[in-house]
Amino acid sequence: QGPRLLGPCLRAAPTMAPKPQMCFVCRVAPVKYRFPCCRERYCSAACYRVHSAQGCASRPAAGPPPKRPREEAKPEEEEDLISEVRLCALRGHQGVREALRSEAFCDVLRALDVVRDRRAALEELLEKDAYFAGFVDHMTEAIDYVASQ
Repeated sequence: QGPRLLGPCLRAAPTMAPKPQMCFVCRVAPVKYRFPCCRERYCSAACYRVHSAQGCASRPAAGPPPKRPREEAKPEEEEDLISEVRLCALRGHQGVREALRSEAFCDVLRALDVVRDRRAALEELLEKDAYFAGFVDHMTEAIDYVASQ
């Protein structure tokens, strides 16, 4: 008597094979693959092309990603901006660098940063503070030097 593989209650009963899942696109053929975008199943390259052409509901529409709205510069601000080249010239200018090493001068700049009317505060500093006026002269010199190259 050989080994019993199935007990009396576990005899193999005739089972029905599960019904194959049908293609998400054509709904006729059995599935073989999954779309990477939505993980739905499909049967063929033709169905893949149809799905790709129609666009998948689970992914955003094809095309460039939406852009952030651009902040519009005010006309008066455009003339106040300086180029990156000029900023580099300012960073490298010895007079500007020496002024920025001074803690007292940095305190003046920090105070200027929180003033409500900066233009008026700048004009007052230019009139009353010789060190600040010298700093502005160094900045102007650095920018003119780059502009004349």
